[in-house]
Amino acid sequence: MKPKAYSYIRMSTDIQIRGDSLRRQSEASKKYALDHDLDLVEDFKLEDIGVSAFHGKNIAHGSLGRFLALVEDRRIPQGSYLLVESLDRISRQNPQAATTLFLQILQAGVNIVTLTDNHVYRSGSADFTDIVVSVVIMSRAYEESKTKSVRVGAAWANKRQNAAEKKLTKICPGWLMLDGDRRSFQLVPARVAVVQSIFTQSAAGKGSYQIARKLTETGVPTFKQAIGWHESMIAKTLTNRSVLGEYQPHRLIDGKRVPDGKPIADYFPRIISDETYALVQSGRAARKNRGAGRKGRNNINLFSGVAECGYCGSKMRVIDKGAKPKGGIYLCCGAAYIKAGCRASFWPLDQLETTFLHFVKELDLPSLIGERRFLHEVRETLEAKVAALETEISKKQRMRDQAFQLLSEDGIEASYVRGKIADLTHEISNFEKQCAALTSELSQDGVSVEDTVEIEELIRSFSVRSSDNADDRTRVADWLRRNILSMRIYPDGLDGPPGTLQEMRDALPDDVTAVLEKAVSFAAKRGALVEGHHRRFEIAFGPLTSRIVEVDRDDPLKFVVSMRINELEAVLDTPENEVTRLTLGSPVEDQNRVDESAGV
Repeated sequence: MKPKAYSYIRMSTDIQIRGDSLRRQSEASKKYALDHDLDLVEDFKLEDIGVSAFHGKNIAHGSLGRFLALVEDRRIPQGSYLLVESLDRISRQNPQAATTLFLQILQAGVNIVTLTDNHVYRSGSADFTDIVVSVVIMSRAYEESKTKSVRVGAAWANKRQNAAEKKLTKICPGWLMLDGDRRSFQLVPARVAVVQSIFTQSAAGKGSYQIARKLTETGVPTFKQAIGWHESMIAKTLTNRSVLGEYQPHRLIDGKRVPDGKPIADYFPRIISDETYALVQSGRAARKNRGAGRKGRNNINLFSGVAECGYCGSKMRVIDKGAKPKGGIYLCCGAAYIKAGCRASFWPLDQLETTFLHFVKELDLPSLIGERRFLHEVRETLEAKVAALETEISKKQRMRDQAFQLLSEDGIEASYVRGKIADLTHEISNFEKQCAALTSELSQDGVSVEDTVEIEELIRSFSVRSSDNADDRTRVADWLRRNILSMRIYPDGLDGPPGTLQEMRDALPDDVTAVLEKAVSFAAKRGALVEGHHRRFEIAFGPLTSRIVEVDRDDPLKFVVSMRINELEAVLDTPENEVTRLTLGSPVEDQNRVDESAGV
């Protein structure tokens, strides 16, 4: 039988793959095996692409380490050949580690062939000259790698220091061009407008998919040779801090680009404000955590990721049962839909939307999508400032946590670290005060009383699902995701799906049933029992602010109760939009007041 030959190919970067290195090493191995009557094992991939031999990762985690393990287990026949372009492909570690590896392979019974000179280092008979030559070659490779690493690091450090005078590289975002003198970047106005439009649309609640589709449909050219815009392109643009003027240098380590040092501020021309960037990131996080909703052109689900079943806590989902009159679009409990223990009925989506838009006063439609849109833009500016401050607070808190960890390490000057912690705490406190002031300004809207005619017209136009109002629906859906902490849906009222009370009566003993009937009667007299005839939802805008809305089961505009609870104050909205404020006392006493005010 012919001796087995194994071709080991290593290159430290994927750039070499695009060159000639891979082909050169592969063909040299095939030629040597053919010329020397060896059986080249080609179905055994012995390649370390993008893996450094300077740090020994090709042995610790790469294919060469796997090969050595097979050699030690005698699964590689003794007398086999390991074909390498040169010894520095095996190792670029320090001479001691490299020589140990070289001798380990030979002692295991495997011959080493260097293809550049067709020299064979034979197992069991390597003479002193071979050992000396191998040490010299691998020592030189180690010194070359070490020197290169130092030089590259020093060159980049020097470039970073002079970044204000001369740019580090000609590589830049697609909306910029490097001047011929390499000292500044010029904006490409048409592309800058596209990027700013992407951020504007994202801030208005649109997801990456929607934005990409719109740009493709309108024929906006991409910045690179690509057919149309893709969701990933939009996502990368929205998270690219180059729009803020930052540049993050990178360097190749083990074939991978990793950040090299801190970002350089004001390296690129800024095209997006800190506030807008922070607002977009908070919106993206909200959509990611709660879901971006249906991606149909005109079927934007306002309650996606926000609403949950009040009975079992499952997420609510949209169900399309086809065309009316027998069909329709409904919002239903996910568990009830698959019959997994919940029996909540379905709530027609258009009825729920109508109820929500009429009775949730916190949603100011005229300023969100109406003629007074400028008021919403003012609010967006405040929200953007809050988002930017929250980002700074999170960053400073992480820095403070890291400083706390340093106190437990030996050799660290404790007084210096404590001073840093004090400075960071002071900065955090100032940011929190600014944030609280802005948040207070945002929360002063209270219960708004608007022009009923204008609101009715907005709701009518909003309820018609078409491409004309898709942007408006997106804005409202984004408002829900940003402002609602939780929303619990009760399609069958607080008592649950029909039949629940009767099942309880049937299951309980007679003496307990009598007690139950008294409790039911007591609750019914005080309007706390709806027996499945009403529909209800409860919204929490924060830990101290919430709203309860209950309407007739068949008429989404037939008012039962709409109550806003803010800290220690209950606000009752009557159908005529009059506001009655109640100081919370005993539950029964307040319930009587609510009943009298609402006329129920």
